[in-house]
Amino acid sequence: MARQEYLYQEAGAPPIQAKTRDRENWMRQGWFRLLAMVLLLEVFLPFLVWPVGLPRVILGAIEVGIALVVLVAFAYMMLEDRIPGGLLLIAGATLIWSLVSTFEGQAFAATAWGWWGLFKYPLLGVFAYLVQGWPTDFARWFFKFTIGLLVFQIGVQLVMLALGFPMGDSMGGTFGQKGVMQFSMLVFFTVALALGNWLATHNWKLLLFVLALGLLGSTLSGTKFYLFAVAALVVITVIVHLIRGGQLRQLMLYVVLLAGAAAVFVPLYNSYLVNARGLRPLQEYLQPDVIESYLFNDGVSADDSTYNIGRGLAITYAWQQIQRDWTTKLFGFGIGTRSQSSFLGVRGSVLEEDIYGVGTTSLSTWIQEHGIIGVGLFLAFCLWTMVKLFRFARTTTDPYQATLAYGLFIFTMFWPVWLWYHKAWLAGAMMVLYWSSLGYTFHLIYTPERRQAARRRLSNIRR
Repeated sequence: MARQEYLYQEAGAPPIQAKTRDRENWMRQGWFRLLAMVLLLEVFLPFLVWPVGLPRVILGAIEVGIALVVLVAFAYMMLEDRIPGGLLLIAGATLIWSLVSTFEGQAFAATAWGWWGLFKYPLLGVFAYLVQGWPTDFARWFFKFTIGLLVFQIGVQLVMLALGFPMGDSMGGTFGQKGVMQFSMLVFFTVALALGNWLATHNWKLLLFVLALGLLGSTLSGTKFYLFAVAALVVITVIVHLIRGGQLRQLMLYVVLLAGAAAVFVPLYNSYLVNARGLRPLQEYLQPDVIESYLFNDGVSADDSTYNIGRGLAITYAWQQIQRDWTTKLFGFGIGTRSQSSFLGVRGSVLEEDIYGVGTTSLSTWIQEHGIIGVGLFLAFCLWTMVKLFRFARTTTDPYQATLAYGLFIFTMFWPVWLWYHKAWLAGAMMVLYWSSLGYTFHLIYTPERRQAARRRLSNIRR
């Protein structure tokens, strides 16, 4: 839909006082408080552990909070006799890959913990899908809240820098020590939403603001991957723009902006992090031998004597591990076989014998636990999700719902990249935002379809 039509829709919006009253009402509802509780726990508890110094046991409150939301979702499904199709997929995957891990001789506790790590955040999405009280302006509120959360995290980074904290892996805002993974995934998620907003409204000023925020935060946290990831996100956005019939000449401004961001980021990174921490200059990572050394590194960390395995080697190693036989190649070693919980004292059966420990990416873990079929099913789910999101973005009359749908479409397309780069499936705050907004968007997609089906059933009864 054209930008002018979106603006026309906004012109007919209810008065500000009515919006404020509606927002106050839904913020008092139990479903919102449950989701808000989980997000606040994910955002602030790691900071209370480091640098504040509270015991790590308090992080268990995050799991308890998510478990409470999941229990409420199951209770609702039982009372309303309504089971979403996504839950059937979870049940099928649980049955198959739990049996595989059982045949591997794994203890039930390790399988249960692996299942929880795999499905706890998607179950938040199921909960959001079941919610019936979503306000009409939630997409707008969510988009602005996500940007506000990123602004807050960068503000915390700047305070930490002023207090003498070193730039790098621990400069993750409120996400605690080594919290850059959670922070960087929040950056990429917010950038994806900003690109979705540009597709929906052509608001380039807000996009420029978010890209600048990501640039600043990534410089402080030493995220070398920022420019490469943003470049790929922008390419996909350009392709979507052209598919919708957009003109190529309109994109020249954004090419200039991206080039300007690179011109700013590279000197900042080289000036501060290279000199302060003895890292390589960023441009050296474009050299073939350096890329190979970075991706296939097999050294030992000087900090904790654990293997510092490169991302490329992690994938190669995972693929080699499942070559044992055809069953393992297809289904992997089963749920939880490469998972662990030091708090519960459980450790997956394959992880116990692995010299590399847990220092690998989510994608390498998934290859070993779920095999070719498991990874293929996830990619098929992503493709199906993207089709649904793209269709909805093209048809909705609300610019912020289109923003959310386009942003989720872009972010979902890059799940293989996120899983390769980080343990992204454990990036708590971003995962809460992603699955909650995805559940909300699918609620919007399927509510009209359910109403039409109900009308057809009623019409058939009357006949």
